[in-house]
Amino acid sequence: MFYKKDKNSILDALTTLEEYLTNDRNSIENTTVAKTKKFIEIEEKLHSIVDLVQSKNTQNLTVYGEIMLACEKLSDGFTDDKITSNSDDSKINYIATTLNNMFEKLNISINNALTILDEYKDQNYLNQMDTSIFLGGGFKNLFEGINLLNEKITEQSMQSHKYALDLETESLSLTQKANILSSSTQSQSVSIEETAAAIVEVNSSINLNNELVEKMLNLGNKVQEESNKGLVLTNDTTVAMDEINESTMKAFESVNQIAKISFQTNILSLNAAVEAATAGEAGKGFAVVAQEVRNLANKSAEVAKEIEGLMGILQKKIKSGKTIIDEMNDGYSNLTTNITETVDLIKQVNDSSKEQALGISQINDAINNIDMAVQKNASVASDVESIAYKNSQFANILVENNKKIFFRGKENI
Repeated sequence: MFYKKDKNSILDALTTLEEYLTNDRNSIENTTVAKTKKFIEIEEKLHSIVDLVQSKNTQNLTVYGEIMLACEKLSDGFTDDKITSNSDDSKINYIATTLNNMFEKLNISINNALTILDEYKDQNYLNQMDTSIFLGGGFKNLFEGINLLNEKITEQSMQSHKYALDLETESLSLTQKANILSSSTQSQSVSIEETAAAIVEVNSSINLNNELVEKMLNLGNKVQEESNKGLVLTNDTTVAMDEINESTMKAFESVNQIAKISFQTNILSLNAAVEAATAGEAGKGFAVVAQEVRNLANKSAEVAKEIEGLMGILQKKIKSGKTIIDEMNDGYSNLTTNITETVDLIKQVNDSSKEQALGISQINDAINNIDMAVQKNASVASDVESIAYKNSQFANILVENNKKIFFRGKENI
């Protein structure tokens, strides 16, 4: 009777243990039911097994619980957890140890990454991630990517620093040259203004010279006209003097004829006086007439001689006057030639002055254009100087900012 009942209780206990092992039951409470000695030993052994199983299961559940909590924290981004419980199951302990190693690697790597990124935030790119902690996979790729980012930033920082230093040097040179250009442009502007003022004065002087040359040309033309008139008059005087000379020669010949007639008359009167003396009283009256005729002949001869003397003087005067007139004619001819040449020279000077005035006007226009260009250049030079100064300031800012950036190879730039 007790045998069957004890057997059934043992079977029930085994069923309960089976349900516990299949997770259909959370716990087992040991109860003493057997009455017979044989089943009491079996029951005690069963209780020992149940206690052992429950003890191990409790330890495993603790480890499982820590694993689950650690994994949940890891899924939320926390890597600083650790599994502290141990299990009698070596596989579970291996899993726990592996997870702890993973947490430690992740924690070290992530903290290292955070430290590196924090340095990056302060523009310190001297350090890199240690990627040897992982053999491969996403984390290794991630940390190698951070190192690649470091290399790219370092390369860009080197280029930026070199560019900033070059820009600082070039900006300083540009500023100096811009200052020189601005100063030179201002000097050019002053020189151009002075040149323009001088050209205005020269132009005014040339215009005045042109007016004087015009007056000289008009006066020269008038002198040339008067000289031509004088030349005509001297030519007319020469003709008149030639005519007077011819008339004088004819008068001189007439006076010679009168002198000859007076001489012959005187001879005839002498012959008549001789004849009258021979006639006696009858020839006295005729002798008186002959004497009077002789007297008239003598007076005519004297007058003819005086006229002949005067005609000789007149002829000398006429020859002298003709010589003077010829010299005057030659002088007027030379004077007319010289005046013509002078007028031609004045015309050439006038034409040259006009060309000079035109050239000066063109130069004045060119100077005005140059002045406008120089003014524009001065404005551009001022803008260039301002831009160069701003570039220099910008370059200085870049250099100062780059001084705060730390990266490998900076000291070699």
